[in-house]
Amino acid sequence: MVPVQSSFGLGDALFFAPFVALAVVIFAFAGAVVYLEHRKEMALIERGHYDEGDRDSRAWILGGGLLVLAIGLGSVVSALLSGGAVGDGVTAVFVGLAALAYYFYKRRAVGTTVA
Repeated sequence: MVPVQSSFGLGDALFFAPFVALAVVIFAFAGAVVYLEHRKEMALIERGHYDEGDRDSRAWILGGGLLVLAIGLGSVVSALLSGGAVGDGVTAVFVGLAALAYYFYKRRAVGTTVA
């Protein structure tokens, strides 16, 4: 009878342990942030100070624009450093810039109508 051979040993487990611990810490931190935000909103509702109208509905445009801009710039820089064709990175950069321009234009338009 031939014994089952495994290449996964104690050294491999010790190598991956910090990465698993980091993932657990990140998920725990995200969970704590969500929990504390929920508690804050519930306390505001109980006191009657919660106002849904104060939230900026354009925040997702700012976050999305920054994310797409960063992905596009990373793609362009990666392509230029590797000597390859640029590809879709330029499109992502311009989409990110357009989202940021829209956010700042709307912020200025809302700021001038309120003031």
